[in-house]
Amino acid sequence: MTTSTLRLGDVRVMLADSRAHIRATLKTALTHAGLENVDQTGNLDSIAESLDQGLGPDLLICDMEMKNGEACELVQAIRQNEIGKNPFLCILGVTWNPTEPEVQKVIDAGVDLLVAAPMSPKQILNRVEALVHARIPFAVTSDYVGPDRRSEFDQREQTIPLMEVPNTLRNKALGTWNQAQMEREIKRATFEIKVSRVERQADDIVQIIEMIYNQTNNAASSMARLQLDRLYVLVTDLDRRAAQQGFGHISELLEACV
Repeated sequence: MTTSTLRLGDVRVMLADSRAHIRATLKTALTHAGLENVDQTGNLDSIAESLDQGLGPDLLICDMEMKNGEACELVQAIRQNEIGKNPFLCILGVTWNPTEPEVQKVIDAGVDLLVAAPMSPKQILNRVEALVHARIPFAVTSDYVGPDRRSEFDQREQTIPLMEVPNTLRNKALGTWNQAQMEREIKRATFEIKVSRVERQADDIVQIIEMIYNQTNNAASSMARLQLDRLYVLVTDLDRRAAQQGFGHISELLEACV
């Protein structure tokens, strides 16, 4: 199936850019590409509000330089299921400044794809087609949830299994949309990711403790300090997650560790 046969009229799009004239231009391009159901906003709060409406939009196209990098924090919150009801929302990041540090920051946030602006309707269609037919599976580590970036992880994380996540964009574009079924799939996949993050964080905690324990000379003290800081972040985050998921016995151990 090509983009010409995709049912893009049923796809909900949220277009976010702080500049009104840019939003108008991009919306025109989206309409020409067949994506007619487009909401637009110039602030991040409106994105968060839209994500709480049902399952939210199927595709978020967001200028990643909004509000001094807070767009990256928003994407991370979506992926970690802290905002909205669908952490698997397809996200297309847009940058007008594709420097290496900016690209790396956006990728690390968990976007599906990154495109340099300005972009043509053909570029938009190509990326929509990729998200429908060849979306990158998700990887879950102690501090990352999103499309697989194993080449940027350490060797230990190369063994982490990948997840094919629910994709509302795909289902609508292919005409197989069933909201009740999709809600069940999102709930199941979200639980699997929560369990995987607990496992990954537990593995990291054990590894860091072993590294600290084995550092016995003064030259390693500064490194141990950094590792202790990292350990504190992992333990407190895992404590919060364990408490939220009803693992009281684990939470008690983590509180003692803190």
